[in-house]
Amino acid sequence: MTLEVDDITGELAAYLSGRLADDDVTVTDLERHTEGWSRQTMSFTATWTDDGTERSKRLVARVDPSYEEDRTFDYRNDIQTEFETMQSVYEADVDVPVPETHWFEADQSVLGGPFFLVGHRHGTAPVTWNPRDRQSLYDSWDREGKPLPNHFVDVIANIHELDGDDVPCLETKDPQTVVDETLALQRRSFEEMNLVNEPAVNEVISWLEANKPAVPETTLVHGDLRVGNMLLHEESISAVLDWEMSAISDPMFDLAYCSLKYFAGKLVDPIERPNLAGSIVDREWFYDEYEKRTGRTVDPERLRYWQVFGAFRMMNSGVSGAYRYHTGESDDVRTAWFQYIIPGLIEDMLDLIEADRT
Repeated sequence: MTLEVDDITGELAAYLSGRLADDDVTVTDLERHTEGWSRQTMSFTATWTDDGTERSKRLVARVDPSYEEDRTFDYRNDIQTEFETMQSVYEADVDVPVPETHWFEADQSVLGGPFFLVGHRHGTAPVTWNPRDRQSLYDSWDREGKPLPNHFVDVIANIHELDGDDVPCLETKDPQTVVDETLALQRRSFEEMNLVNEPAVNEVISWLEANKPAVPETTLVHGDLRVGNMLLHEESISAVLDWEMSAISDPMFDLAYCSLKYFAGKLVDPIERPNLAGSIVDREWFYDEYEKRTGRTVDPERLRYWQVFGAFRMMNSGVSGAYRYHTGESDDVRTAWFQYIIPGLIEDMLDLIEADRT
């Protein structure tokens, strides 16, 4: 379901009147954002009068209009948990740029689904598959002092300062249970939705089952951590967005996931600078700096495992999209397009396990 801008301006104004201000609030300049396909995001300006003085505030609404759909293999957190995760990070004593959290609303009659409201942050989310955005990130890596790459490492290190006690809305499990359950869900998803037999993927699944790592600790993990889920502004990160896949898990997952070639802009053809994770940091520099800032060892085998798993999970998004379009569950052509990410991700997974192939 897609919300129409004209349908919600009045509802937002009515909702905010009495919450944001005692008197009436008007809503203008509503803009829909294309980022985040799974949930709909829009920003707007709220204006009200306070003791005769006009005031305004830019806010962002994130809505889940598909909340009641049956999505058996949906591994996202529900939208309330996403909000509460952001709220915990915002209130924690760590330097992680997240928008100020305001309200979560479960009443689906307001905007057609549960939603939350947060403050607006200036910045743009780069698209690494866009050559112009990719070149801009390359320039940031080459820039003297590397302010943006350094901030990128700092933000990730600071996220991993938090644990289950800091984010009580996320369940804390035994580290090994985390590995077993995350793989089992992705395996069932692939087996249920795959439209074409893929022997190479079956080989990858067998490798993942046989090479589960021992995980010595768990921390808060963003779960979809990549430069495309960050707003960049003046050589710094102004916001980390899209916390719907957060978990208490192995911190190596975030490092591995944002290091995937796919998130540096690779689909099938090679990219210009494959050594740069997310097109923004040299991988070895990234891992070394993370170790220095956290005191945590970047275990190359755990890292490789989560890279394979992260690519498998991302590939499953493509499989799911193709399945949903093929079966008529979705008429969004973007879900059909997702099938085109699958070959490149299979290639990347096979490259990662090459040393173990017989």
